Amino acid sequence: MIIRNAGLLALFALAACSQPKATELPKPPQAMDDTFKACKYMQVKGETVAMNGYACGPDFGNVHLVADETLPGFALIEGSGDAMTYRPVVRIFTKAKDAGLDAILPEIRKLSPGPATASCTLQPGGDPLDPDHPRKVFELAPTGAAKAAWEKTVKTGEGDATPPCGPLGVAMDGSRLFEVMADDPTRVSYIDYGSEIQPFDATSLRSVK
Repeated sequence: MIIRNAGLLALFALAACSQPKATELPKPPQAMDDTFKACKYMQVKGETVAMNGYACGPDFGNVHLVADETLPGFALIEGSGDAMTYRPVVRIFTKAKDAGLDAILPEIRKLSPGPATASCTLQPGGDPLDPDHPRKVFELAPTGAAKAAWEKTVKTGEGDATPPCGPLGVAMDGSRLFEVMADDPTRVSYIDYGSEIQPFDATSLRSVK
């Protein structure tokens, strides 16, 4: 299970006052570590990117992070056998070094069909991890009439709550954001932060050189 812990997402900023040894993982955010203290914190490494997350036992739903090169990116697996669930949480898109985010918009639209996806664009979004020191993140959001209808639904709770830009776009709950990777301007990460503390540290996402 992913434990709901509202109000603590702002504590997710990395607090690394001293550099860890090369053989050690950076310390996870305290709120995350408190939530998943019964789980093992570890690095999960794919062919092109790596990220730190938790591997939990049966008492915590067997939830764990796995690399998936078909995305490429990472997914969360929970449960086992017929009850096992799989949820992609990180996708990596590529673009030319000097290209803007719009370069990947056609690919994003193909992966995220929705009633207004054809007119959805990447727009500045809020940082769910550290609102006081926000990063430059973007969300797939509607424009024009679809935007007006969606904003009314969000404000009043009335109307069609179907995500207008599909599964990678804005929704009534949770945060799904795009960000140019700090260590590689040719890669853009899409991360599903959900609406609860997740068993992975999104700030640890990095390229594998």
